[in-house]
Amino acid sequence: MELNQEQQQAAHYSGDAKHLLVLAGAGTGKTRTIIGRVIFLVKSGVSVQRLLMLTFTRRAAKEMLARLEKDLGQTAQSITCGTFHHFCLQIMRRIPKAFQLENSTIIDRDDAQSLLQLIRGEKVRKEIKKEFPRAATLLNYISYAKNSCLDIEEYLHQFTELSEEFMEITLSIAKDYEKRKRDRQYLDYDDILHLFAKTLEQKPDLAGKIAGLFQHILVDEMQDTNPLQWRILEKLSSAHLFCVGDDAQSIYAFRGADFKNVHAFSERLPDSAVLKLEENYRSTQPILDIANWLLDEADIDYDKHLTAARGSAGKPVLIDFESKHDEAAWIASDLLERHEGGADWHQHMILVRSAWSAKVLEGALIDAGIPYQFVGGTSLLEAAHVKDVLSLCRAAMNRLDELAWIRYLKCWPKIGDVTASKTVAALLSSDPAEDIKDIVRSQIKKRDDIIEGIEIIQNNHGTPSQAIRLATDHLSNTFHNKYDRWESRLSDLRLLADLASRYKDLLGFVETYTLDPISNSQAEKAEQEDAITVITVHSAKGTEAKVCYCLGVQPGTYPHMRSLGDKDAEEEERRVLYVALTRAQDELIITRAGDDSRTLFHGGSYVQSVGSPYFLEYLPPNLVEHQQFGYGLGMASSSVFDELLDFE
Repeated sequence: MELNQEQQQAAHYSGDAKHLLVLAGAGTGKTRTIIGRVIFLVKSGVSVQRLLMLTFTRRAAKEMLARLEKDLGQTAQSITCGTFHHFCLQIMRRIPKAFQLENSTIIDRDDAQSLLQLIRGEKVRKEIKKEFPRAATLLNYISYAKNSCLDIEEYLHQFTELSEEFMEITLSIAKDYEKRKRDRQYLDYDDILHLFAKTLEQKPDLAGKIAGLFQHILVDEMQDTNPLQWRILEKLSSAHLFCVGDDAQSIYAFRGADFKNVHAFSERLPDSAVLKLEENYRSTQPILDIANWLLDEADIDYDKHLTAARGSAGKPVLIDFESKHDEAAWIASDLLERHEGGADWHQHMILVRSAWSAKVLEGALIDAGIPYQFVGGTSLLEAAHVKDVLSLCRAAMNRLDELAWIRYLKCWPKIGDVTASKTVAALLSSDPAEDIKDIVRSQIKKRDDIIEGIEIIQNNHGTPSQAIRLATDHLSNTFHNKYDRWESRLSDLRLLADLASRYKDLLGFVETYTLDPISNSQAEKAEQEDAITVITVHSAKGTEAKVCYCLGVQPGTYPHMRSLGDKDAEEEERRVLYVALTRAQDELIITRAGDDSRTLFHGGSYVQSVGSPYFLEYLPPNLVEHQQFGYGLGMASSSVFDELLDFE
């Protein structure tokens, strides 16, 4: 594998420091560097079985192993590689008694939210239900507190403005939520890391034993790690840590990601060194110049300056529009013109701040007949029909899985809350030796269709793909009447069965995809041969395109209005824009539209109606080609209007 000087210095590092942080700027080849490190270690005599690679998605893990296999052959498959959650669960399942994990069921966010909804309904008085936080908000409170390693009460006091009464009720709901999970032997997404970290801290001998399994631990996307994951890495730090990340791309604080895990790496691990990757292979230098300027304007020191391996090219274009409709219509027109000139649709990406901010744009693309896919939407496993099939799988494998049983039973016509609850109560109180099919028969008479679904899963749990395919066939008539667009939904379930074919047992498949859902957009992308990608910036890390449009880069959006007044939040917004700008390979087009509620046009720039900060307010004019569109004048360079400046 060919490495540049910076990459080789990091990949082949053998200096005095035990731990190494590689600050890898956007497009500098961090994955190549990690792979180069693994190859170097193996060729230096380190056993592949003593290597642990931690990633944030299964997809990243799979791609890394595939690339390693080209250089190391089949031996690469012996490397332990996966997400933090997958690794922790793998260890915990191997020695469940050490973690008190026997017979537990992993529940996803939707199930956790359903459980909180039940508890909320029991504890919140009717007269305050409309004002009280919804289940999704309550789950966010609990999740963020756990990932930030804060007691829930401390989190609520620091980060919410709940009244004393609402605070007390929320604490009661959170306490009951944790109790019901214990009673039902549920673990939610956050419990996996929390239980793992807590157990390692309580049992130093166990922590030492697990850490001793590995000589080197390599961590990808270090900037996305949260305090829980940091606690785990600390307990495993008797091994050599090789962490790759970019503090300038730390944009997931809302998930609990801790910016300081990278920015304060050397302070937290004294026996460490920091190296930088600054040679960018993705973008041209003018694109990097505006990204570098954005970081230089920050109050904190990011200590990096990207240079292009590809050299120079045309400047990024900054275009002002009178309205969002003008902005969207122009982008659609520009895309059509490029396509007519021979460019493929897939060479173009439109980066948006949120799904909501893309609505006008989507309308313009649809009107123009431009094929596009939206990335950053609903995940495949959040679709109701998919969750129904998975609830059947879970129920058939665990009589204590209350949420799965209720969902599965209510799939069927004439089965409501009362019948489902009564049946679940019987299952929960039954003798473990008693057949669950007999229990269901005793509660729901003459419904062999419900029993047959359970039998299908029990008889085929060793062949996951077959189990899901047969379950789908069994439920098809019911689903056809229950859901619209059935043919489209059926394709989702066929995809689910195809994905399951890679697993040896159904439990492993269900747990894996509960931990790391597949997005609909990823599934659709494989079927769409040529389409524009419209993507939220938070979904865009790791992506790139020849031509990128950054939509709506205006006051109130960068930084977002909700971040104003919070220095850390505003700084994260700067990093969000940095990620957006650095997706472009050849052309970067930045657009912004006037909004009567916040901004006014004046001479091709913005006069802000409020005193809010705006990242591009002092953008040096030499970094972009600045244009203006609107007022019936069409498109013109802002320099044309400069001739009017002397007019009195």
